[in-house]
Amino acid sequence: MRRNIVPTLFSFTLLLPIVSGCSQQTLSSARQDTQRNIEAAKPSLAKLSLGGRVTAALAAANIRGIRVDADTNGVSLHGTAKTAAEKARAARIAKETLGPEKRVSNQIQVDLH
Repeated sequence: MRRNIVPTLFSFTLLLPIVSGCSQQTLSSARQDTQRNIEAAKPSLAKLSLGGRVTAALAAANIRGIRVDADTNGVSLHGTAKTAAEKARAARIAKETLGPEKRVSNQIQVDLH
């Protein structure tokens, strides 16, 4: 009985470094994949943050009907305002929300009817 256990333990001892090496390699690969995915997601998260902040600020100011399109450099405002003053107010709120380092492109149309 003892003869059968010794070759089995010997085989297991030889295989253990191989198995643990594969696991370590798999963990390393998973870490690299995760880091790469995080880096790839950062621009999307930045755009989401910019757009969400401006959309919330416009809603808080009771400005409706304005779509906010964001990229990593700032936002573009689209839609229709009731007056030129409302258009200017929307742009001012967006700029104040984002700060001077981000751009605001005001593409809002004024409804003349």
